[in-house]
Amino acid sequence: MNDDSDSPFRVVEVSDGRYFAGEIFRRKLGGTLPAYGRHLVAIYRHDPLRFTPLGYLNILGHESVALVGGGSVDGRAFADIPEQASRNIRETGGVLYRLLRYAFTEMADDFEAFFGYCGDARAEEVDLQAGFRHTRHPRLLANYHRPLDAERRERLLDDVFALGPF
Repeated sequence: MNDDSDSPFRVVEVSDGRYFAGEIFRRKLGGTLPAYGRHLVAIYRHDPLRFTPLGYLNILGHESVALVGGGSVDGRAFADIPEQASRNIRETGGVLYRLLRYAFTEMADDFEAFFGYCGDARAEEVDLQAGFRHTRHPRLLANYHRPLDAERRERLLDDVFALGPF
């Protein structure tokens, strides 16, 4: 997904999400960013030594699926980004979209499906654009990126729904 090697905007997986995006998570979602799971951070590189984190996404493996959560974007950070770069990020889907697309493509071999809970209308719009689909359970979204038969999809959906919101 990060084939735009000249772009100063990137999504990267980091070992310590709190270090890079803990404040974004706290301001947007409250509480402390989880130490568990895989951490994706959207970063803008101003120069070789200066970076601005713009967003965060957590991917938690659960059996054969990924539980996607913690999606948060720091709109205030864009004040420090050149206008043309901000426009380019928006034109390529925006920060949350790019975080999700990174997960869905770069982690596709790692998980049988991706699931997320969403209660925010704007985030839901981006989630659907990125590849999530509604399920029969309100607010529970799924991305079945692999060919799975209907029975397997239903079993995975029921198993994730039984976990409750994540």
